[in-house]
Amino acid sequence: MRARIHFFAASLITSAILLGSASPAFARPTAAKPVLALRVAPADEYFGRLKLSILGIRNQLRDLGLRLQYAPERGADVLGAASFVEDALHDWERKYPADPWLAKSVYQLTSLYAQIHSAEGTQNAARAFRWLQSRYAHTQYAAQARTELSDTLK
Repeated sequence: MRARIHFFAASLITSAILLGSASPAFARPTAAKPVLALRVAPADEYFGRLKLSILGIRNQLRDLGLRLQYAPERGADVLGAASFVEDALHDWERKYPADPWLAKSVYQLTSLYAQIHSAEGTQNAARAFRWLQSRYAHTQYAAQARTELSDTLK
């Protein structure tokens, strides 16, 4: 009796294996798995030549703004560092174009450039302003930039 049970169990296992590797005509249909597209950049991903995280980008924008606030004559120094932040922002936008945090960061970059009172600062502010208006025109940050900076950048 025990031999029959073992034979029966072995037959079931063999049948299951054979059915599992059967041709596609006999295979059970499976539901397609949805592909999740990330909208928000993870905090541990790094962007641009300096490999800045999204938190690093925010910190750089804040720190550069403070540096300009306390030493406005050092605008040329800030321009160099801000260009690396801009590079990281473009990389971030390329990888996560629907990230809702991008508009705020581009606005902060635009404001930072506008605080640099030089021809290059004004050119960079105008370029960042156009970027903000073309990609994020529907956001509150684009509206805020239009209110605050449109006269300065004409």
